[in-house]
Amino acid sequence: MTENMHKQEKQNDIINIQQYITDKEGHKISAIIDIEELNRLDELIEDLSDLKAIDERIDEPVEDFKTYIKNRKTSLSV
Repeated sequence: MTENMHKQEKQNDIINIQQYITDKEGHKISAIIDIEELNRLDELIEDLSDLKAIDERIDEPVEDFKTYIKNRKTSLSV
């Protein structure tokens, strides 16, 4: 991987902050980001949530679709 590609990937991981809001002592207390950045972060969080759900279910037993439907119909019968 070239150095430029590595830098570009690293930049994609950084939150693009437009401005910081500070308290009277100059401590950063909040940040302003563009709506596009907010949307990018929202998608990233959704992707991470999906990956977490997949990881949590990785050890669940596998069942083919026909068996699943058969078992579901049986369990729905009253």
